[in-house]
Amino acid sequence: MNLKAFKWRGFWGSPLVGLVAVYLGYVLLSALWSRGFAWLAMADLVRLTLLVLLFFTITVQLALYDDRFAQRLFFWFALTAGASLIAVFSAVIAGVLPYDLRLEGFGIASHPIIGATLYGFALLVAAFVLLPHARSLPERLLWLAIIALCAAFMLLASSRGPLLALATASVVGLALADRRMAVAVIGILVAGLLIGLFSESRPIQLIFDRPQSGHFSLWKQALEAISEHPWRGHGSLSDITFLGKRGPQRSPHNLLLANQFYGGLPASLLLAALLGGAALRAVKAAREGASIYLVLLIFGLTASLFDSRSLVQNLGREWITLWLPIGLLAAHHLRDRVHAAS
Repeated sequence: MNLKAFKWRGFWGSPLVGLVAVYLGYVLLSALWSRGFAWLAMADLVRLTLLVLLFFTITVQLALYDDRFAQRLFFWFALTAGASLIAVFSAVIAGVLPYDLRLEGFGIASHPIIGATLYGFALLVAAFVLLPHARSLPERLLWLAIIALCAAFMLLASSRGPLLALATASVVGLALADRRMAVAVIGILVAGLLIGLFSESRPIQLIFDRPQSGHFSLWKQALEAISEHPWRGHGSLSDITFLGKRGPQRSPHNLLLANQFYGGLPASLLLAALLGGAALRAVKAAREGASIYLVLLIFGLTASLFDSRSLVQNLGREWITLWLPIGLLAAHHLRDRVHAAS
């Protein structure tokens, strides 16, 4: 990508772009009143902020000047997820990858919650973008197989947050989808769940049998910490330890609470404006036939309510589940403006 050829004036034509810049700027500013402020930590926060801006800018640039960028991105993301899951299941069968109560993947997906979230994203793009546009029976079978593999991983990972996010996003997607495709996707998900239950699969039973994971206790502690500095927050570099069921935790496992804890009321208002603006743009895109943006935004936001700490620090799946949809939606808005002007 040639950033020198980027039309910066047109880039600011979407309110989402301005909201992203203001939000990131405030997160950076709030570091100055953090407890235990250190210049080395500040330098790292600046680095991460610039990386987020670069990722967002590149996403908008590519999606703005290439109408098929999102389609190709979804194609390769889903195809890569399918190939990775074939490798995961093969490794488990061969005994190379350990498998106890919860299935894990490779790399960043080795964490069952992160893995389930990323493969849930792949399931949604395969179900609501690639499958409806399949041109042949073999292609339809390919996407159905990838949907089944992603669903199997999510069930065997026994991560309830990503499954709830998938269910929430799927309800919206299926309501807007072609009826035949909706029946096929529902059939795969229900079949996988029933097979796991009747085969007495321990990971799937854990979804229902596992005790409450301690989120409510973490959220209560986060609210108590927030009440100490509700207006401007504790600062984006502040560190806090919550007492969870599995020992000390550095995160309240909720993006909205963490955002309020670090940045106070201004950060919450800015994040609400950013997500609200993205949601309005996603609804407009859905009315034009591109429901995937709304589906992905709902999925990413719902998943972030159970296991996210920040949209700037400690980034992992948030690059894909939140920043990518917001960037694509900003490009969608700018494309509309270009077409309206031409």
